Amino acid sequence: MRTPHFIETGQRLRAGSRKNATCTAFRGVGRVIRTVQLLRYLSDAPLRRRVTAATDKVEASTASPSGSASATAASSPTTTPSSRASFQLPR
Repeated sequence: MRTPHFIETGQRLRAGSRKNATCTAFRGVGRVIRTVQLLRYLSDAPLRRRVTAATDKVEASTASPSGSASATAASSPTTTPSSRASFQLPR
């Protein structure tokens, strides 16, 4: 049985080589998808409100009940979703 070259030379295999065309294509597609989602989030106020509400709900449920500063901050936030400034894209 032959020993693989990377073991003999002590090199590590990389999951995604930068020279691999398929890997480069998938990386580019991922960047496009991330950009589209970010632009959608920034331009859609109801979506931002839903995300903020879900984030607040998760943070409140994971706060420690011991009365520490993080639990106090989660139970009485300094800003409420209605008081946060909304972001407007330039036209």
